[in-house]
Amino acid sequence: MKHLFLFVLLALCCNRMIAQRGAGFKKSYHFLSSGNLVADKNFYFLTVIAQSPDLKSIFIKEELFEKIKLNKIALIHNHATDTCSWPLSLVSEFKFSSEDSIGIDKILKELYTKNANAFDHMIDTHLRPSGYYQRFTEMTNKDLLCRAFGQYVVGINYIIDQFGLGKKLRYPRIDSASYVVTSRYYRMALKDMFAYLSEKTDSMQVFYQPSLSVALQLMELNDRDEPARFEPMEKLANKKAVERIKLVDFKKYKYATIVIPGNGPELRTTPLSPINKMHCDIAADRFLKGWAPFIIVSGGYCYPFQGPFCEAVEMKKYLITKYAISESVIIIDPHARHTTTNMRNANRLIFRYGIPADQLSVFITTQSQTNMVVSTAGRNFDSRNLDELGYLPYRNKQRIDAHCVTFYPTIESLHMDPFDPLDP
Repeated sequence: MKHLFLFVLLALCCNRMIAQRGAGFKKSYHFLSSGNLVADKNFYFLTVIAQSPDLKSIFIKEELFEKIKLNKIALIHNHATDTCSWPLSLVSEFKFSSEDSIGIDKILKELYTKNANAFDHMIDTHLRPSGYYQRFTEMTNKDLLCRAFGQYVVGINYIIDQFGLGKKLRYPRIDSASYVVTSRYYRMALKDMFAYLSEKTDSMQVFYQPSLSVALQLMELNDRDEPARFEPMEKLANKKAVERIKLVDFKKYKYATIVIPGNGPELRTTPLSPINKMHCDIAADRFLKGWAPFIIVSGGYCYPFQGPFCEAVEMKKYLITKYAISESVIIIDPHARHTTTNMRNANRLIFRYGIPADQLSVFITTQSQTNMVVSTAGRNFDSRNLDELGYLPYRNKQRIDAHCVTFYPTIESLHMDPFDPLDP
């Protein structure tokens, strides 16, 4: 009997490890909501914690976490009334230092060890199936927990650097702060921001909330709500296409989708650039020849800086108006800001909408961009993706003519990017 008990115990432990490692995205997963979609997309781990009472309580009771929270709340109250007026003195201390991160990581591991069942339930029920942490799926739950929190630290620090301190980060031409952060207007806005937040500190129960509140308010100050625009797409702009996906026999087509990347206009009065029109013309030609059942148009509010037109929306209008292509075959991705994320975001829609990922898709654009996508010279496209995303958002990439590149989507594309707060 003793041996039987040990065997069962070992089997249960093995099953638990198998369930943890490797488990990832599930199409049936339904996301939790905090009421702030910008926060949910950038910091989904925190959204889940906020709606997990047992884990939230564990965090609140942790002594070091409580100390961090009280220190940062005190900063908010001080800055609401003190004479500090420069961004460096106002927002810098809401970033997490490397020492903070090391200390938090150590405590998270200790908390996991003491409360493994509660953390496992949260991770296996939400973090893994959400796909937002897809690149961490081979890790144990303890390591995934720490890496997920690490992404919060990176994301918070990035937002504060970019929109609070005015640092020129990955793509400053389109992603930077909307104002000169040292200007009189912005410094006054920052002081008003702290006075506003000081009235909300009673609701900040967990140690990460003060910094999170500052970061999100900085994005608000700069009108950077891009991640939330057009959502929920599957119930709005993409509803007809999502409904049609269920009815299509993809085996009848050479490609699952045609992906068209955007090209932002240089003029604020131009909805669609001349080059972007060519993208659409070339892709429409292939679509009307029956290459694929769906077109994914990909591009957000990128050029010119803070411009009024969304590339994906304008491409959709153009295809419907000029070629009478039905709205039910056009899927918009109105968030991508770069060629790397054109492909990544198209992949996300392929996986989340249930389009076959084991069937080739085709990326169609003008020759200059195709040249760039397949280039092996200098800082080539593969290197750029590895540098910026950490992985390739495609496999078996192959150019088939001057304007078309075929590829299979990669599931790592679902992983959120803490270095791209406008399209995480």
